[in-house]
Amino acid sequence: MEIMVGQNYKITSDALNVILNKRYFKKDKEGNVTTDEAFKQIGYYNSLHSALEALIEKEIKGSDAISLDGLKKHVDVVKEDIFQALNSVKPIK
Repeated sequence: MEIMVGQNYKITSDALNVILNKRYFKKDKEGNVTTDEAFKQIGYYNSLHSALEALIEKEIKGSDAISLDGLKKHVDVVKEDIFQALNSVKPIK
């Protein structure tokens, strides 16, 4: 499984886990950020539901919102990214 969620997250899986990955940009030998991007595994979960809940929780904790309304808008954007990602998954026939 490999499902992009928004621009910065990807859900993958192995035989035992659902894995939440976050996009980052690589650095060169001098420590300067390059345009090369990759994904880093940031969490292992036993279900897709758990991984998506963790994604929302990470976005809440990392938000720079200064009001509840701002936080709600941020969470709504994250949820929309999740819904779009789930709708892009084609069912197995």
